[in-house]
Amino acid sequence: MRALLVHNDNAGTDPVSRAEIESVLREAGIETAYCSHGEDDLAEALTKPFDLIVAAGGDGTVADVVSTLEQVERPIGILPMGGSNNIANSLRVDGDWRDIPRRWSLDRWTRLDRGEADGPWGVRCFVEAIGSGVLTDSFEQVDDEPDTPEEKRANGRKAFRRALGDAEPFACRIETDDWSWQGECLMIEVMNLRYVGARLALAGDAPPDDGLLDIVLVTPDQRDLLCRWAEDPDAGPCPIGTRRASEVRLIVKDRPFRLDDRSPDETLTGMVAVRIRGNSVRVLTPSEPLS
Repeated sequence: MRALLVHNDNAGTDPVSRAEIESVLREAGIETAYCSHGEDDLAEALTKPFDLIVAAGGDGTVADVVSTLEQVERPIGILPMGGSNNIANSLRVDGDWRDIPRRWSLDRWTRLDRGEADGPWGVRCFVEAIGSGVLTDSFEQVDDEPDTPEEKRANGRKAFRRALGDAEPFACRIETDDWSWQGECLMIEVMNLRYVGARLALAGDAPPDDGLLDIVLVTPDQRDLLCRWAEDPDAGPCPIGTRRASEVRLIVKDRPFRLDDRSPDETLTGMVAVRIRGNSVRVLTPSEPLS
């Protein structure tokens, strides 16, 4: 097979070299052309003929590949190398990245929806979630010098708990075709996947391919409930329920927003329309490892 390798050589707490990845892919029978994420022209590289696209890096690298790919029938293989790997884990692509390529088959894949948000910044794409409030605030409080992926997730979860305790309510209106809500909240997340942030399963049963968005709304009276869950978020499902819609309109005043792990420069006053894009992508799902 011939693949385009899109690689972030700064991903994770112990970055993996291009040479090591290419060696593992060759052992799996995959020859590669190389695209350095953040440096080379990704959109141009994705137009070339390949059997598959290999996204080697964290969620930012994977999200850029997923969002940019136009030839959506061409499958994507994920090599998770970040701290949280929310996209990979939502699709049950886990384990040692070195073991994954030999378990790929072009006939074994799952669909992954892609989102877009239309706001004052124009139309921007996302894969994990768009949101405002506690989680967005916590991104500004994370220790940026972790030594391991586990420490990075722990730091992110600690920042989330701190932001949740300090959060001030803000006014928000939510509209869908079927229902609406208006009031004060601590956090609003419109999620495409089950995980977000420091691998927090805020939408624990969200299918990646159902064409729907999962809306996580946290009101002030739910602060203590969410705080208790956030002490050990892997121990059980998030107690905050979700509602689903194919399109969501959020109306706020002077609020910072976040798309995946990135924030537009300007705060939002007015409406942002969030929806699922019309064409999903294929992501390879590795077979079970041999015992």
